[in-house]
Amino acid sequence: MARNRHVPDLLERFMEESGETQRWVTVNELRIYFDLDEFSAPAISGFLQRIYHGPFFSCPYRVERIEKVTVQKPQRRVVKRYLVTRRPPARKRDPALHEITAIIDDSQVVEKG
Repeated sequence: MARNRHVPDLLERFMEESGETQRWVTVNELRIYFDLDEFSAPAISGFLQRIYHGPFFSCPYRVERIEKVTVQKPQRRVVKRYLVTRRPPARKRDPALHEITAIIDDSQVVEKG
C-alpha cells in the first residue's frame, strides 16, 4: 500500500521512467505500474489533487489540468485523469541584487536617523 509520504517519490519515478516531462496520468495507471492495491488509490488521488492546487516543494511535478473521462470497462464509470508536468527549475537568487537591496535599506535608515 502506498502511504502518503511515498506518493511523491512514486510519481517522480513514474515520470522519469516514462521519459516525458508532460503526460496524462490516471490513478489506476499508477497503481498498475507499481503493483499497488486499491487501498492506495485515495493517497495517490489526494496527492495529485494537492499538487493541482499548489506546489509541493519536494516534488518537481505539478498537475496542470484535471479532466473527468467516462470509461466503459469493466462497467461504465467516470475517472479523473491528471495532466502532470515537470515544474520549471527554481530561480537562483542573485547575491549582488541582495547586496544592493541591503545598501538601499541601510541608506534609508541613515536618512531617517
